[in-house]
Amino acid sequence: MTAIDGLERLESPALWRPGAGQQRRDVYVAIGNAELVIQDSTGAALSHWSLPALVRRNPGETPALYGPAAADDEELEIEETAMIAALDRVMAAVEKGRQRPGALRRLILGLVAGFLVGVALIWLPDTLRRQAENFMPVAQRAEVGDRMLGELTLLTGAPCGTAIGNEALSILRQRILPTTPIRLTVLRDLPQPAMALPGGTIAISDSILVTQDDPDVAAGHILAAAISARQQAPLSRFLKQMGFIDLLRLLMKGQITDRAITEHVEGLLLAPERSLSVEILRPGFDMARLAWGPYATAVGLPRGDVPPSRMPPALDDPSWQALREICNG
Repeated sequence: MTAIDGLERLESPALWRPGAGQQRRDVYVAIGNAELVIQDSTGAALSHWSLPALVRRNPGETPALYGPAAADDEELEIEETAMIAALDRVMAAVEKGRQRPGALRRLILGLVAGFLVGVALIWLPDTLRRQAENFMPVAQRAEVGDRMLGELTLLTGAPCGTAIGNEALSILRQRILPTTPIRLTVLRDLPQPAMALPGGTIAISDSILVTQDDPDVAAGHILAAAISARQQAPLSRFLKQMGFIDLLRLLMKGQITDRAITEHVEGLLLAPERSLSVEILRPGFDMARLAWGPYATAVGLPRGDVPPSRMPPALDDPSWQALREICNG
């Protein structure tokens, strides 16, 4: 959604009512990737609202009142003009897309027809990939990620899960990626420690849970995968490997073949783990308030001058033990 370009770090105070008849409370709201995140004063997420579904209940009035959907009793009251303007910009972009549902496809078909001549064939694939990545809806990105996860489970078996293990996994995600719409899934014997997929899914190998004594190491692998996804989106990597005919089918019909999914997943499994430099990783660890030393030592990166960590562990002992046993259920 290009309407949120430049707005991802925007944050403001607000009043939040969880439901009808409930008391309002002071919160902070921040614009994330296709969602509005409602947080308390400690930064813990209280609710996630989909930006495409966002509705304003009192247009033109201040303070502005918003809801996650037209029929929902949950409500936000925002006074800060910058945040109001940003949310109105997002809703206007969504409404424009609804009013012209066929314009994008006609534009892409016209571009494809015009480019399929002469020397344009040399650079057409890259152009198509950029078009496909820029205009693919959020729901379809998530579908692609789910299909890739399904392909991975043919090798690993079903995702691991227990009641207390899933709760510990949720606590870990909230601890290191509180404002990022990420879904964590644990798989048995995944060849790589953690693998980012399109649509905000990170698949985690159970090996980083059972072979490590320190939860900060496992958290570091997950955080590194998330940082890698910010450097190069998983969808971008997928489209880069997609053949020309498959790209045309995606742009004209919105379809992705099972063969394209299978070939990409096979490539992910055979490729070495992407390694990022300390200069890229270390700021992300500091922002997540995650100790750098344990992860750096585990993967052979320079620790640098690391003073005794005052950062809280990624998980407390009971949650860490529950997460380590998530595949034993």
